[in-house]
Amino acid sequence: MHNPLALLSAALVKALLENGFTLFVRQSYAAGRDHTDMHTREVFLITPYKDIGEANMHFQHIRFDHRKYIYQAHRPEEIEKLYKAASQPPGYKVYASLLQQETWDPPLYMDPAVRRYISLKTKWRPEKKEEVNAELFLHYGELYFALKYGAEEIKVPLSEIEYD
Repeated sequence: MHNPLALLSAALVKALLENGFTLFVRQSYAAGRDHTDMHTREVFLITPYKDIGEANMHFQHIRFDHRKYIYQAHRPEEIEKLYKAASQPPGYKVYASLLQQETWDPPLYMDPAVRRYISLKTKWRPEKKEEVNAELFLHYGELYFALKYGAEEIKVPLSEIEYD
């Protein structure tokens, strides 16, 4: 599975805290698992929030994830745990809900999967030379494609495109 997200680091946690983020939702993150790495037991995704309402909506969306958790910046012990997660302890990978690069271009290997999805699931019929604009975004810890063709736009979970 394609994973364009950045690993969480102490510098990133510090920057997020300095920019007013006070809540950090943790969840399981299967897309971050590297199946060739036998030493990683669990993979997590941390999403920062400034607004408690948004953080709670995210938390409710992942209510069945047994590894969900909210770190709260007003509790020093919680910030300590967040920094520990950012240290990438042995057996764990912890990602931030931020792209590794400022601008994201789909890797070439994804092009056939996107074309197959469009031909099977939409009524769009772009010519080979026509572009379908693909933008990646996160929603409650899940990666989505926003596909735009002409005046139409659809939002599709990345997992549907990769495994369809």
